[in-house]
Amino acid sequence: MSYICPYCGEGLPDGELCPCQSGDDEDWRPTRDRVRGPLTAELDDPRSVVREFLGERFTDGLREMQREYRQGAPALAIPRNDANPGTVGTAADWLLRFLVYPQPDLHLALVGSALVPQSSPALALGVMELRKALGTDLITRSPLPTPESPTFTGPVPGTTIDAELLARGCWALALLTEFFRAGPLRAANSPLAALGNAKAADLLTLATPAALAQLAEIREVFEAALLPRLARRRGPWILGPAFAGSRLVRGADADLIAAGLLLEIKTSVKKPSLGVLDLFQVIAYALLDFDDEYELDTVALFSTRYAYFEEWQLVALLHELAGYETSLPQLRDQFRQMLVAHQ
Repeated sequence: MSYICPYCGEGLPDGELCPCQSGDDEDWRPTRDRVRGPLTAELDDPRSVVREFLGERFTDGLREMQREYRQGAPALAIPRNDANPGTVGTAADWLLRFLVYPQPDLHLALVGSALVPQSSPALALGVMELRKALGTDLITRSPLPTPESPTFTGPVPGTTIDAELLARGCWALALLTEFFRAGPLRAANSPLAALGNAKAADLLTLATPAALAQLAEIREVFEAALLPRLARRRGPWILGPAFAGSRLVRGADADLIAAGLLLEIKTSVKKPSLGVLDLFQVIAYALLDFDDEYELDTVALFSTRYAYFEEWQLVALLHELAGYETSLPQLRDQFRQMLVAHQ
C-alpha cells in the first residue's frame, strides 16, 4: 500500500486510481444534502458534504505526508489481547483525563448510567459511589448539570488514586459512556446490561484481567511518551473541548487541548498510516473553532499502541495539504457557511 484514497480511505498502490473516483463503481451515490452528524459519522461517509468539503481542499499534499508519517512509525508497543478494543479506547480516554487533571467531568458516564435498560436507583447510587472512589466532586443536584469542558492552567499533577483502582474505574466509566454514545440498543451486550442493582464495588469488578493489563500498558506509554510532551505546553488546558460549530455537526468534541495544541489519541492496533479520517478529524475540529476561542496553533495525533506522537503547526499543515497558502479565518468562515446551508 502506497497511499490512502482521500475520499473513501481505501489503501491503494501508487498510481492506481481508486474506484470511487473512476465513475465505474456500481455503488456510487450522490453527496448527501444534509448534515446528520455526529462529526465522526460525517467523516466516515464519503457522500457527506463535510467529507466533500475537506476532501476538495486538503488532499493535494496528502500522499507525501502519509508516506513520511508511515516511515516514522515505530514498532507495535501494546498488542491487543482479549479485552474489547472499543472499550479499551474509551477507557484510555478516561485514563488520560485523570492523568492530566485530578477531577475530570464525568457527565457522559453519569448520563449513560440512566440509559442502562435495567437502571435503578441502586445503580445510580453505585455510580455516585464510584465517582467518590475516584476522588471527583459529588453531584448533589437534579437534574444532572450540563456537561462541562474543564478549563485549567496546565500542566497540573494528575490523580493520585491507586493505579489499579483507577484502571477499574476508567473501565466502568467507559462502559457507562458507551450507553451514552451508542444508545441502549447498540450497547445491549454490555456487561452493565445484566448488572442490575449495582454498587460501586460491583462496577469496579467489571474490568477483566485482560482489560487491566491493557490499561496498565497504556498508562506506561502515556507516562513515557505523551505526558512529557504535553507538559511543555503551559497555558489553558481543556478536557473534552466542544467547539462553536459543534452543534452544526450534531456533536464534535476533541480529546484535549493543551495551551493551543489540539490532541486526538488513537488506540487502533493497525500500523499508523495517517488515514484520511484521522487527519480530517483534527482539521475539522480546528475549523469548527469559528471564533478562535482556543487559539489553536498546533494539532497532534498520538497512536497509543505504538507510542507514536506526531504534531503539526496548524497553518503550515493546511498549506501543505492544500498545496497553496490558505487563510484559516477564511476556511473557518467557508466551513461555517457550508454547514449552515446544509442543516
